[in-house]
Amino acid sequence: MVVVHPGTSSLNQPNPTENAMKFMLMCQFQPAAFANVSAADGAQMMEAMMGFNHQLIQAGVLLAAGQLAPPETSQRVFAKAGRIQTEDGPALPGDTQIGGYYLIDVPGEPEATGWAAQCPAAQFGAIEVRQVVFSPL
Repeated sequence: MVVVHPGTSSLNQPNPTENAMKFMLMCQFQPAAFANVSAADGAQMMEAMMGFNHQLIQAGVLLAAGQLAPPETSQRVFAKAGRIQTEDGPALPGDTQIGGYYLIDVPGEPEATGWAAQCPAAQFGAIEVRQVVFSPL
């Protein structure tokens, strides 16, 4: 029998409070920044990212996260002259691309930016913090 106590889920993860807000942390990078990264340095970065993931899970704020495939594998879907079209490549112009994301549930922007500041990806790129203002879920 599973007993659910107030403030926890059946997985013993803290439930977000009624006042919590969702924020998307988008890990931005420039592919050229990785051109000369050694295998050892890459492995060390992945270990640091896994540690950060664990911190978010332990704090009970992580809702979703993922590393995205390289931008050259993407498809852009758009409407032109009333017809849906697709095009190879990323939607963002320029060298900066989104390499991954975190969706977190925290009390406010100061906490969201605090988590973003702790993300190891900020050492080689930037973390864009944006509040989710509507979600059907």
